[in-house]
Amino acid sequence: MPSDAETFLPRIHSVFYAIFDVKTGPKIVYQVPEDLIATSPAGPVLNLSVTSSPKPLTPTPAEGEEGPSSRRSSSSLISIGGQRPNLKHVPSPQQRSSSSDKTLFNFDDISKYVIPPNALCGRLVICATRKCRIIGLPVSLLGRYERNYFRFNLCFVFDRSADLSCYEPIVRKVSRVLTACEEESMFLSNPQSSPAIHAILEQLYEDLNSYSETSIPIDDFNAIELKIFPFYPNPLPVRDWQVPLALINLSKRMEANWDLTMKKVCEHINGVNHVSRIAQLADCDLELTRQAISHLLYYQVIMTIDIFQYSNMYTLRKNMQWLADEPHVKDECGPYVTKPGKSIPDWPKLLHLYSRLKPGKTVFEWMESHDVDELGIDVRRFTSFGVIKGFLRRVHRYPVLIPPEPTSPSNRRRRQSFSASPAQLSSQHPSPPMNSAETLSRFRGRLPDTSPAVPVSTEAVLSSSTGEGNSTTGVQRRTSAAEKVLEQLRFKTLNRSGSNLTIRGQPSTSPERTSATYERPLGRARVNSDVRRHSMFQQSQVSGRDGGSSVYGPSIGPVSTGGSRLSRSPSSSIAPQIHTTFSQGSGQLSTVSAPPPELILLLDGEHHTDELSTRFEAGWPLLQQWLAAIGGGKGDGDFGRVSVICR
Repeated sequence: MPSDAETFLPRIHSVFYAIFDVKTGPKIVYQVPEDLIATSPAGPVLNLSVTSSPKPLTPTPAEGEEGPSSRRSSSSLISIGGQRPNLKHVPSPQQRSSSSDKTLFNFDDISKYVIPPNALCGRLVICATRKCRIIGLPVSLLGRYERNYFRFNLCFVFDRSADLSCYEPIVRKVSRVLTACEEESMFLSNPQSSPAIHAILEQLYEDLNSYSETSIPIDDFNAIELKIFPFYPNPLPVRDWQVPLALINLSKRMEANWDLTMKKVCEHINGVNHVSRIAQLADCDLELTRQAISHLLYYQVIMTIDIFQYSNMYTLRKNMQWLADEPHVKDECGPYVTKPGKSIPDWPKLLHLYSRLKPGKTVFEWMESHDVDELGIDVRRFTSFGVIKGFLRRVHRYPVLIPPEPTSPSNRRRRQSFSASPAQLSSQHPSPPMNSAETLSRFRGRLPDTSPAVPVSTEAVLSSSTGEGNSTTGVQRRTSAAEKVLEQLRFKTLNRSGSNLTIRGQPSTSPERTSATYERPLGRARVNSDVRRHSMFQQSQVSGRDGGSSVYGPSIGPVSTGGSRLSRSPSSSIAPQIHTTFSQGSGQLSTVSAPPPELILLLDGEHHTDELSTRFEAGWPLLQQWLAAIGGGKGDGDFGRVSVICR
């Protein structure tokens, strides 16, 4: 696990100040702590050879007047300034060699990035070694210097894996303040004021590591005021099916000047309501609700989990191996997952229950197999605790609609019929003689209608309800005019006696719509209203292909052995809104709403059931029935051409 120092802000390992020396090149002038950054021995030797002879230092004040004295005095001051850190290293060279294994890196390896060419000056430069990352902002100032420019850099050293986003504004501001001090009073290049940099480095190192802020006065006009603000990563997009869970008490943190939408959203965050439900309860716009949840996620005061349902499936993660021995997990799990007033189970029992969660077993099945209710465990809090701690994850279901196979037996027979000769087709499938009306209908692109041209007798209609409906599609004879009149008189007698002929499962249709469907096969201008009633009664008793009653209700139109003809009325719906299915287990008819047309487009394996349930406001039981209706399955886990992938 990460250490405590790296959980909030990265710790500073070292702070150093480097300049470009006109004789030795890039070098470190001060560093805190000392000796953590190794320098090559050639640097100090050259520096000692310049400052080792004190003879030029004594005659300087009495030797020159203006130019030579000023140049020598400046050079002597620079030598003194450069001699102070070197005197500490000269007496104990063996100590430096013995502590070489404790150094972070060698300065010569990164010197060209600390004091880079002029093209990189004024830019944030981050370089990395094997163990550390160094961040700094090199500055190059033009002016009355020995080489007409002065280059410096104040750098911070961190661990290689540290996130330096929160220290980037710190480095920029320190460099900006030191540049202003150099331009105003030559604070860095003046040997009399430059030793104060060491004290600034010490205070930066101590205060930023301890308090994450500091205040360092430099002169009467400049000061370094710093405060580190952590940079939180941008949260992932908020989805409508996610459930926000508060990590702190939001009601105590709420203030009067908060945003109105934020206050209304926070009132409904309880670990149960998902985002779409919160928007409905708070009476807020869905997009504004997502933004409010995203704002709370940014400051890490909430987290999002999945919708809890007893049909969910969970499984353990690999980190359960070491999380099972963590004391804080053992102490927090029992009181959190136990219902009020119940005895708290011991940790081995709870750990055993967690280990029994696996893909393919729903929470309801897991509860029944282990008698979880008798233990007094709140199942929702039990699963959410594992998700919060990170050792339990949700197994989602992704339904996929498999397209039908292109080489089906029906298609194969169709191809054989196309390739067969007309003589073979006539011998295999003898067709009845066609009259002129059938020929005309086929010429117009319509299927031939084999329904009788006159109403069926009442005896035939009543016999169809007793299982003799198949006889209506047999050989038909033409009825005489007297039989037609008798049929009309029988219907009038039934109407006068008050008999109600109702049709179960038949949607209400207007007489005009029914008459329009009968005008085409009969070829008449108008049909008697009694005949219309007779035809509607006849349709309600038409048997299905298997000899039983039709599952989806009767079709509107005349009785025919051909395919059902779609209604061309503008008021008719494209797809039925209610389906009637037959349950084999209970032997009863159940009414199921038709699946939404948009659901078929989402069965591509990229949308899990939580997303589909939230979008169409349907639970998993109803979603199962829709998937079975789309895939042509029998239900109870059989979805036909719809396959469910768990991952």
